[in-house]
Amino acid sequence: MQLRAFRYDRGREFINKELQDWLTSQGIELQMIAPYSPSQNGATEHLNRMLIELARAMMIAQDVPPYLWEYAVQHTMYICERAPAAALAGKTPYETWYGAKLDVTHLREFGGPVYILLQG
Repeated sequence: MQLRAFRYDRGREFINKELQDWLTSQGIELQMIAPYSPSQNGATEHLNRMLIELARAMMIAQDVPPYLWEYAVQHTMYICERAPAAALAGKTPYETWYGAKLDVTHLREFGGPVYILLQG
């Protein structure tokens, strides 16, 4: 799988001359969108909306306090990065990259009970 295009909003935090030169040398097209117009980057906006909705659903389902919002979003992204993708013919990104199945036995439900063992 080859990256064909890199889309950004002309923000200097994402792009610089060195990165532009490298992308061009790799045959990757630079696509600049208008600043402050997220609607022009539909894929990113779709991902952001999906993350927020999934995190909100997890927090409501487990009745966790709002200060855990950041961790809910991080947990959601962690799961999404390990989920099969239609663009990869039902494989996970890990499977595509490494050619082996990903071990997900360490995953736990968000907001589950936690027990702390105090020693000493």
